[in-house]
Amino acid sequence: MNTADGLNAIFEEMRGVFARMPPDAPARLAGEISKARRVLVYGVGRTGLALQAFAMRLMHLGIDGHFVGQLSAPPVGSGDLLFAVLSVGRLPTGDAIVQSAKAAGARVAVITARPDLVAADLVIPLPAQTMADPMTSILPLGSPFELALSLFCDLTVVELMRLLGRSNADLAARHTNLL
Repeated sequence: MNTADGLNAIFEEMRGVFARMPPDAPARLAGEISKARRVLVYGVGRTGLALQAFAMRLMHLGIDGHFVGQLSAPPVGSGDLLFAVLSVGRLPTGDAIVQSAKAAGARVAVITARPDLVAADLVIPLPAQTMADPMTSILPLGSPFELALSLFCDLTVVELMRLLGRSNADLAARHTNLL
């Protein structure tokens, strides 16, 4: 397969994923984030890598955002939001983190390919192929889910920029200058 054909297949797959999502999903997550005292972001594996980039964008937006598991992540509590991505719906560690956040009084937002398996204040379905699904994509394993998640996170940042009145220049002002 040549590059153009491969990209067209991937773009078509992503269009299908987003066509099956609630059209207001980025706005709903942005609303939850904008109301939170702080945001703790949780995910593992390649999903976790995409979410670390999202946590960094929250910092660029001026939001008190942290990635769960990092040494600098503060405790979660009332007024906070745990934003977790549980691609296949139920994972022992993910379930424990969600329950801990709820017990501490935080709100919980979850993105998953299996929304029927998740209980949270906000559940956003992301109907993309995960590692647990039959492999129908040209992309390997759970890459369709991870790619769709990355795009969704950027759409949420765009919505947060609108809600908070931030520009690219505002985000750039919070970008590292140590490189």
